[in-house]
Amino acid sequence: MKRIRRVAIVLRMSGSAGRDILSGVFHFTRMHPNWHTRLFQMPSEFTPDAFLAESAVGLDGIIASEPGPDETAALVRDSKIPVSFIGDPGPVLSARRSGIAFTRNDDDQIGRIGARYLVSLGAHRAYGFVPTTSRQYWSDSRERGFTEELKLRKAEPVVFRSPGAAGSREDLAALKEWLAALPKPAAVMTAWDTRATQVLNLCQEARIKVPRHISVLGVDNDELLDESCVPPLTSILPDHEKLGYAAARALERLMAERVQKESRPFLIRPVKVVERESAIASTPTSHLLSSALEFIRKNAVKGIRVDDVAKALGISRRLADLRFQQFSGETINEAITRQKLDAVKKLLATTDRPIKVISEACGYTDLAYLKTLFKRRFGCTMRDWRRQNHE
Repeated sequence: MKRIRRVAIVLRMSGSAGRDILSGVFHFTRMHPNWHTRLFQMPSEFTPDAFLAESAVGLDGIIASEPGPDETAALVRDSKIPVSFIGDPGPVLSARRSGIAFTRNDDDQIGRIGARYLVSLGAHRAYGFVPTTSRQYWSDSRERGFTEELKLRKAEPVVFRSPGAAGSREDLAALKEWLAALPKPAAVMTAWDTRATQVLNLCQEARIKVPRHISVLGVDNDELLDESCVPPLTSILPDHEKLGYAAARALERLMAERVQKESRPFLIRPVKVVERESAIASTPTSHLLSSALEFIRKNAVKGIRVDDVAKALGISRRLADLRFQQFSGETINEAITRQKLDAVKKLLATTDRPIKVISEACGYTDLAYLKTLFKRRFGCTMRDWRRQNHE
């Protein structure tokens, strides 16, 4: 039998993101019954005394989404206990030289998807972004992706800058004034769902109709929160379960000493935009894009080409490519390739099938071509990628 591994899990459980991350961690632990876990439901609970108490009975690893108090972070940094960190470890833990891995949402991509989605809704006179006021790394990355994507589309984004703490009287008064001043119709993305609910409440107070005057988009897809909004909130769904699973897998590799340190964060791409009444795609082009993406998702590994997508949409290849690239930021062929490579990676990580069989199953008849493409795209061979990511 495998030796029991004692693992501390330090997550902020006050929102849906923390619960979904924990679900992903537990998905991993179900396949590794030798893990014995203790959950700290808020980072503040992971005090120096708690860390020392866990260490005294034999702590083999830590999964954390926040570093906790600086004193605890310093103790963890100076220990030899492997750490799998979700997000930004902060200045104290960042100084650790070995025994640490990083996993995070691809927040830049979340911002870009938000920009593409809002553009796909139709013509707006203004595109705005409402960040957190505490300068969180994920808010900054989403803002950067959002603004850069809009600039690529020749649109000038407007970012709200608050004079006070989020939710304070000064903050909400300034945000209400900012929303009222936006040229209408406008489209606004917020850094996360909680911020979006503030935007919706302020729009209601200012008699700004949503989505007629302002379309509003959040991030996290906290269903309990989003469904209770007026109107219900459209939100980007990050893959928090996959984030938790990947963090647990990274810790297992560290504890087994298969790696000493992950030099770069492992990024988890978002899943999709969950549409509700606050921002609904209603233009012919947006529906065309949704249909194209759905067709590609279902048929990419069957060897489809651009002509097949155009035929499924009932339009010319030239128009299909033009509209798709205009509103998604990539060509149809690039989207097909991305979907096929995602399928390759999934089979490499979750099965023991020979690489040649995987190649054929994902629509690649030329194995040599796939090997070259894979290495060029991901910087390693398929065999190396499997070794690093196999579940």
